[in-house]
Amino acid sequence: MKAFRLLEMRIYGVAGLTALAALLLGLMMLESSAHSRQAFDWVSHSQEVIISLDGIESRVTQAESRLRGYLMTRDTSYIAGFDGDLVEARILAVRLKNLVTDNPVQRARATRLAQLTDEKALVMSAAEQRTLANPTTSIPNPKERLRGRILMTALKQQVDAMRMEERQLLSRRAAQAQTKVAESKALLLYGFPLLVLLIGGIAWFVRISISRPLADLLDVVTRFGAGDRDARADTNVSSIEFRRLASAYNEMADRLGTINDRQETRQQSVQVLSEMSQRLQAIQNDGELSEVLDCFLPQVMPGLSGALYLHNHSRNMLIRTASWGDPQARPETFQPGNCWALRRGQTHSVDASGTDLICPHAAGPDPVVRCCEPLLAGGEVLGLLYVEGVIADENRFRIGMLKESVALALVNDNLRSRLREQSIRDPLTKLFNRRYMEEALALETARAKRGRTPLSIIMCDIDHFKRFNDSHGHEAGDRLLAAVAALIQSQFRDGDIVCRYGGEEFMVIAPGAPSSLIQNRAEALRVALRDLTVECNGRRLGPVTMSFGIGSWSADDAGSLGAMVSEADRALFEAKRLGRDRVQLA
Repeated sequence: MKAFRLLEMRIYGVAGLTALAALLLGLMMLESSAHSRQAFDWVSHSQEVIISLDGIESRVTQAESRLRGYLMTRDTSYIAGFDGDLVEARILAVRLKNLVTDNPVQRARATRLAQLTDEKALVMSAAEQRTLANPTTSIPNPKERLRGRILMTALKQQVDAMRMEERQLLSRRAAQAQTKVAESKALLLYGFPLLVLLIGGIAWFVRISISRPLADLLDVVTRFGAGDRDARADTNVSSIEFRRLASAYNEMADRLGTINDRQETRQQSVQVLSEMSQRLQAIQNDGELSEVLDCFLPQVMPGLSGALYLHNHSRNMLIRTASWGDPQARPETFQPGNCWALRRGQTHSVDASGTDLICPHAAGPDPVVRCCEPLLAGGEVLGLLYVEGVIADENRFRIGMLKESVALALVNDNLRSRLREQSIRDPLTKLFNRRYMEEALALETARAKRGRTPLSIIMCDIDHFKRFNDSHGHEAGDRLLAAVAALIQSQFRDGDIVCRYGGEEFMVIAPGAPSSLIQNRAEALRVALRDLTVECNGRRLGPVTMSFGIGSWSADDAGSLGAMVSEADRALFEAKRLGRDRVQLA
């Protein structure tokens, strides 16, 4: 190699000064020198193999990270260098095969590694092309993702096996070089005095120029292989060849350290985001959502500040749910039209130089980089993530994962709310169903008994509903039930519980209401019902009447709370018997 030509010339020059009498000794020294040189070549060769292995692994890992970022965010900037990484990985795999042609075991591993690299590149390229073709509708292929993980695991196993083999070869070859140097020293000790002086100078030269730097380099390589990532070779040596070798090693170690630092940072990011995501999936109300975000947002994006806004129920306002750091702009509420990101449905970023329009909600006195990230799920805008500060690559990755986790938590929370609403509401009248009524009645009964507060129940039934249903049809009957339910709901307080008991029968649970008050409310409802008409297929149907039975309990009563429903039901039956369209107190 070129790096060792100067070393060879010096060794040959010193050896040429020996006389014919020292020919045998000179030949032996030349042989030792040749072996040493060969060992150095193999050391360099092993390092080239290790560098190639590290390059293949880092390129494939980087390509996989770019692809993952793109699949999660659909941001094409993530795959800017994707194809280049795959091409470089394949080139390094071919180069590696050429480097290990002398070693059958390593050659077989290199061939298998090249195959795995090609297969992994094909799988990732297929995922990239499919997503580029359909960026909005494409979804990950589970089999393809499993295949990609299997290939990546096999690839890393091949890399680790080859790297371990090369390190072992490196140690053995360095030891061989040390042995040859020791033999040369022994020969010098038994030569003629003149040869002793001459070869002593050669030994000194070898020790200073080769042995010590090689031992230092071997020690550094050994410590690096044992896990000391800060181990670096000393470049302040007299031999230019070893200075170059030490510099090459240090450069390789720096690249590996950078790769390891990135991997550790990414692992930390994934761990923090995973912890936050687990808690987001377990929230049960909006207050817990704010608590989780307030706790984890400073950890997810340190060095930045901002706020998270979510839509209100009317979707005409965004409300600040959480904030972190000390952002200049963090209004409590603002309208969706005040944000360019929500208008455009994509990220809106403005740097300190003012190259774009600043959203009205993000206006501030000091120049700062501002970024608005809409939260999207299923094509629906759920909210906005507002960030202040320069966003590095790792924070960009964290923001993408954060948006996905929060959006998923919001979707799940909305789904849980809708399912609960469906389980306790009657679909026709929108009133509470009988199941909820039984739970609410048990709760209010226990509360009245514990607090010794009055409790009233109204049982009401639409008069002659079957006749109405038979005369006008089921559609008209359904409309009548919905209209009556809405009227009943409007006549009682927010704290009163209006339920559909079954068919055309309804129940009202009125906590804290004495019998006199609830009787007046029932009477007002009875009068209001006389004016109720229902439109169906262009006809106005009505009027309708209802009968009411009231059961009440107070702390002074000797009756049982549990008998109220039966008493109210008997009172309703009595109202029916006395001619309907009346309120009857139990």
